[in-house]
Amino acid sequence: MSVFDRLAAGPGDQAPPDYADWNQMVGSAPPEQLGRATYDAIRQVEPQEYYRHTQPGVDGTDPLGSLPPPQRTSLAQSVLGELFRRGLGQQEISQGAGVSTLDPSRLSPQDLASLLQWVQREHPKAFGRVAAQHQDEPDLLSRLLGNKALMMAAAAIGAKILSDRAAKRR
Repeated sequence: MSVFDRLAAGPGDQAPPDYADWNQMVGSAPPEQLGRATYDAIRQVEPQEYYRHTQPGVDGTDPLGSLPPPQRTSLAQSVLGELFRRGLGQQEISQGAGVSTLDPSRLSPQDLASLLQWVQREHPKAFGRVAAQHQDEPDLLSRLLGNKALMMAAAAIGAKILSDRAAKRR
């Protein structure tokens, strides 16, 4: 079973050979390419579907809550940093996402889910840069994006790689 088969099955621990497969295709893509592919993919996911992916307890899952706290904090830092970089203020983010704190280490899995759901609806371009920052962490990206968006992004990168190779042969 490849890394893509395991990621399609859902978040979970990835084995070292999985990372080799991932890095050969997605991890080695230019960050801008991954960012564009991620942005295009996350826009194609319906907000209700993304809610079902990120919301703790829905369908018996908690992809953000099952992240180790340092990874969850790192993800929250990346998302918030990108929103601030885009010129959003603390009050706008807090009110928009419906969270009481923007301290990455104090965001609960529920708070992080609310933040990500808001970002997916209102600022989906932020996902591109966040994904590029975590390009070498397929399990974290699976939890961030959901399997559908992650697979769409990986497919877009694969298609681009094949297209570029074909163009070079001409």
